[in-house]
Amino acid sequence: MYTGFSVPLLDWLVKIVALDRGFGINAHTNVLALYSIMALVNGLYIMSHNLLRGLPKAAAFGNLLRTVLSIPLALAFNTALSLLMAKLGVPDVDGVLQKWATVISKLASDCVAAIIEGLADRRSNVRLREFDYQGKLKQLFDTYARLELLHPTQDVAKLLESPERLVRELSKESRELLSTVIVNALDLMYFWLYQPRARTVLTRLMREMSREERRAFLLSQLVLQREHEISQMFLDGLVGRNFAKALSFYLDQYRDYLEDLQELASQTGPLPPASSSEWDSPDGGDSSSETVGQEEAPPAPLESSPPSAP
Repeated sequence: MYTGFSVPLLDWLVKIVALDRGFGINAHTNVLALYSIMALVNGLYIMSHNLLRGLPKAAAFGNLLRTVLSIPLALAFNTALSLLMAKLGVPDVDGVLQKWATVISKLASDCVAAIIEGLADRRSNVRLREFDYQGKLKQLFDTYARLELLHPTQDVAKLLESPERLVRELSKESRELLSTVIVNALDLMYFWLYQPRARTVLTRLMREMSREERRAFLLSQLVLQREHEISQMFLDGLVGRNFAKALSFYLDQYRDYLEDLQELASQTGPLPPASSSEWDSPDGGDSSSETVGQEEAPPAPLESSPPSAP
């Protein structure tokens, strides 16, 4: 829990020599002063150590603040332990608390640090995921626009509803565009399954999208059902020679990912009326067909049984 020079500094020099022997301050005479001074010394030690290591000044002074905030928590721990030991009949409760005062003070400081740093990590991860998703969704919608230009007389949403048809047509017309559609879907699946706070951010972004944007996003993910074509891309060097883990990740996880999106879609509002959206199996066979978001009924986009293996 505490290491290095802070051990003799807090436990022996501060608690025993300075406070107890020098000023008569201990867990029996003045518990508030005991924990306040120990927290202050610990904070100054951590701050100076951080500055010597070259950490940002804001982080260093933040650690000083955390020790101040830990004082009420240390007092609460001390009181709780005192009541517990008294109830259990432990002799010389104040003496025991005096021996463990350093540990109690450090525990309180670490608890406060966990809360502060956890909130800071959460904000940082949310910002990173917003950056990731905004960039990737821009690519996705740009690709959707390119599909509309390539098929001006067709409804691109209907094309995306059938991954088999999408792959067949783009294989003839623009393999580069097909690769972009697939890579976007793989990246988005990776974000969702592995990146911290990705689910929180995507849920919020989905609620902020228009119904047409949500539909384009959700249908574009159906291309992940094309196991044969995507596996071939890995074999052809999509991620280099060491593709085994990436390919295994895709094959193991894409069904769960699509099911998660189905659940997410049901929570973010109805989609525009459309023809039946099908979860086509990778071999081109049809799974059960469901309408993607009817206005008259609760939305159920992307519903169907998982695709079968090729």
